[in-house]
Amino acid sequence: MSLTAAFFVLLFSIGCLMALIRHPIFGAMTYVLVFYVSPSDRWWGQGSTLGIRWALIAALVTLLAIVIHRPKLSGIPLLRQPLMWGFMFFVLWVALQSFWAISPELHADLLVYYLKYVVAMYLIYRCLDSDLSIKRFMWAHVFGCAYIAWVAFTQQDGGRFDDFGGSGIGDANAGALTIVTGILAGVSLFLAGSNREKMLVIAIMPVLLNAVVATISRSGFLALAVAGLVYNLFAPVKYVKWVRILSVVGLALFLALTNPVYWARIQSLKYQGEQVEGVDTGSKRLVLAQAQFQMFLEHPFGCGSRCTDALSPDYLDEKQLSGAPGEKTRSSHNTFMTMLVDHGIPGATLYLLMVGWVIRSLLHLNQSVRARDDFFAQILPAVAGGLLAIIIGDLFVQYPKLEVRFWYLTVTMAMLGLIANRRALAPEGEEVAPETTLGSLTKSSSR
Repeated sequence: MSLTAAFFVLLFSIGCLMALIRHPIFGAMTYVLVFYVSPSDRWWGQGSTLGIRWALIAALVTLLAIVIHRPKLSGIPLLRQPLMWGFMFFVLWVALQSFWAISPELHADLLVYYLKYVVAMYLIYRCLDSDLSIKRFMWAHVFGCAYIAWVAFTQQDGGRFDDFGGSGIGDANAGALTIVTGILAGVSLFLAGSNREKMLVIAIMPVLLNAVVATISRSGFLALAVAGLVYNLFAPVKYVKWVRILSVVGLALFLALTNPVYWARIQSLKYQGEQVEGVDTGSKRLVLAQAQFQMFLEHPFGCGSRCTDALSPDYLDEKQLSGAPGEKTRSSHNTFMTMLVDHGIPGATLYLLMVGWVIRSLLHLNQSVRARDDFFAQILPAVAGGLLAIIIGDLFVQYPKLEVRFWYLTVTMAMLGLIANRRALAPEGEEVAPETTLGSLTKSSSR
């Protein structure tokens, strides 16, 4: 076993032990560690650690820790969250589609992913019982992003970096989008952190921004730009000045890390999909979207996972396809169109309902905490910016299995639950800080 593998096993073991001894959140953090480090994708993980189900072990330890410590439920049980009901209905629909899916094996793989996400969302939701738990979870996310950003820094040998590794975030676009959410979380942790934590964020941030640049991802650039604006819009009143300063500093650092090659690709966005000789403007994606709408008309209830790949040779000219001769296909490049083709009317409807729930929930949280000076007010801009960044990314890439999306949705539900707790249990006319847990409120009211 290499030293790197031994260090990973040590960290993994410490995380599991702390989950059992102290709090289940350390199990969730260990799960996040496994997600980003992904030993099976690293050279050092090809030895004695290969074949071990690290994520499954972390999930089981987290479940056991929940049984042992029994963290108090937030004000809204998970199964009373509208989003969770919608997602579970979608999973049932995906299961039903197994009877007519064009690619049964790929569809079964998607179903397994979603069932795993149901379990992961439950475990994470139960762990997020206070502001400290949310803060620790977001730190795990930032450290994970820093790890894959460091992979890009140490392994890039020129050109576009497109091999982060990890589960579903290995390519340039997915990796860039994930790191964008980590950048936003890092800014909020800077606002909420001690001097030591602030110094840690300052050390990490250049590596994160460099990784986004290394991907030369147009969708990543747009996601970062929109997320930055959203972050400023959701900035808590008492931190607006700080956020403006940090935005200017971040922009200056980002510009310092870019180069002419990066901007040459980003500037192709100005063609808005028009066909320009010698320039990749994304025009093929518009043709693909039109073909996908025709696929939907012929399969209104969807045809299963990766349906666009299977049907594309029948709907597109060969010049629009890619791959070996006789095996050329075209993958979807838009999450909504993926939901429409793969899962039909129910899938597209539930996606739009999810987007509506996100916007409504973020506005509700903003109204509740923006004027406050606590952790929820500090972390909300990162959650809002991260979710909107993912939705922007959806416009250019298919992300039906992007796990970070489900983490952020769970954090949002946990925040809604904890704020509902505060309002329900606070004495009339008295505000209770979001970090106060149900247990502490109960003890306080019994004195």
